[in-house]
Amino acid sequence: MKIGFFGGCFNPPTNAHLNLVKMAKEKCKLDKVVFVPVGDFYPKKDLAHAQDRYNMLEILCKNQDGLEVSDIELNTNQELFAIDAFRLIENQYKQDDIYFIMGADNFINIANWKDTDELANYNYIVFEREHIAINKFIDENHLVDKYKNKIQIIENNDYKNFRATDVRKNIKENNIKNNDLISKEILDYILKNNMYK
Repeated sequence: MKIGFFGGCFNPPTNAHLNLVKMAKEKCKLDKVVFVPVGDFYPKKDLAHAQDRYNMLEILCKNQDGLEVSDIELNTNQELFAIDAFRLIENQYKQDDIYFIMGADNFINIANWKDTDELANYNYIVFEREHIAINKFIDENHLVDKYKNKIQIIENNDYKNFRATDVRKNIKENNIKNNDLISKEILDYILKNNMYK
């Protein structure tokens, strides 16, 4: 199978996340996409509990063909570097063609990640982000350029500057009228559990 893995905080999961993975699935002809939320040890301010983010992703994927959630990063008691998560996934899905999905804002940091040489050899699906010249970055980075045949860039006109931070801010300020950014079911979960206040 050809599987895309979309890692991140998903704090909270939004309609943008859903629509981006649907786009990746269609354009890259993936059999399925697996969301991989980071665990509680990920160093990020205002990060909701991992189990809550996992539960919200389950809601997001409900009734969506070929979308799943993995708890592979939740079952560890330490922060995982990208390479650690990639190795765990690779070990669990040995028979599959694996693609890692991320935004250009994350991908341009690959040179600063642990074991960059190994990371550069994986397959990537990268979404454009506003103000990031991703093709220029790839061409000018000797390590990444060497493996550029393993990188697929996807135009992302609708969500180039989208941030989950804005959704959290709207929830905190009780300014949640614009529900096109988040599903009613996920919003209900957030309010019921008094999150992001």
